[in-house]
Amino acid sequence: MNSEEVIGELLEAGFEAVVVGVRSGLLGDEWLGRRIDRSFVADLKALDPAIDPCGENGEFHTFVLDGPIFKRRLVIEEGEAISRGAVRFLDIKEFAVEEKGAL
Repeated sequence: MNSEEVIGELLEAGFEAVVVGVRSGLLGDEWLGRRIDRSFVADLKALDPAIDPCGENGEFHTFVLDGPIFKRRLVIEEGEAISRGAVRFLDIKEFAVEEKGAL
């Protein structure tokens, strides 16, 4: 199974994730907070086909906001881009917790 298939399965299962870290010089701040979806994969491939859509080579880091195994989902309300070495991170300043229906 390739990385695109893995992302497809996670999306179909109902997981929601966003990018919270990018390797400087490879991806810019505009990727921070971006939702992982099919257009994300297409945009990554258009930018550089060598980037793994799952970030398996340290190109980016993600944070899961919601999924079928969670009782509540997180919503990022405010964040700020900060640097830590060769990585830019989304420093989450404010978030909300939303209730979901019964599992």
